[in-house]
Amino acid sequence: MQKYIRNRMLRDYDLNLITVVGTSTLVLVLDCYYPIDVIFPLSNMIYYLFIPLAAGFVIFRDKPWDYGIRVGRWKPAIILTAVCLAAMALILYGTGKMPEFRAYYHRDTIDWPELLLNHALYMFAWEFLFRGYMLFGLEKSIGKSAIFMQTIPFVLLHLGKFFLETLACIPGGFILGYVAYRTRSFLPCFIIHFGIYAMMILFTNI
Repeated sequence: MQKYIRNRMLRDYDLNLITVVGTSTLVLVLDCYYPIDVIFPLSNMIYYLFIPLAAGFVIFRDKPWDYGIRVGRWKPAIILTAVCLAAMALILYGTGKMPEFRAYYHRDTIDWPELLLNHALYMFAWEFLFRGYMLFGLEKSIGKSAIFMQTIPFVLLHLGKFFLETLACIPGGFILGYVAYRTRSFLPCFIIHFGIYAMMILFTNI
């Protein structure tokens, strides 16, 4: 680990840390102010998936699996994914009755295939940025503390949703970060996050 980090140093500056933080912040700002005018969710995939992967490869010759695009430890992944989804199903079934929750997620009509496909692609890119690129990228510089660092922008991007959901993103970000760290893959986090979204739509529209 120390040799890996030392090879990415310039004077006293950690180039790996600068690159990951700088790239992550840049793509979030660009997506907010200059969304690419293409079919949703391709814009988010370009910013959250393709650009970070390109930055890692061009600057450090990192491969996609260096940032968690791999199966990883599949046994703990299955267990942790099942436990998280089961726990969230119970929580979301109850919160789905709350007026604030229903007001945000209720749909008059739902095209389920289009809705789920679009948000699956969006959340794949979203989870890669936080639980893939940021977590495994920052791990090279700050170790396990990356679990907590990636939670900060994740929570901030939920501002504007109702208070309890945004508040729950703090422990939620920690948990998803731990799942990725424990399984060495961001894919279980994608399944969990997408499953949570699907349940939120389901429970507020039944």
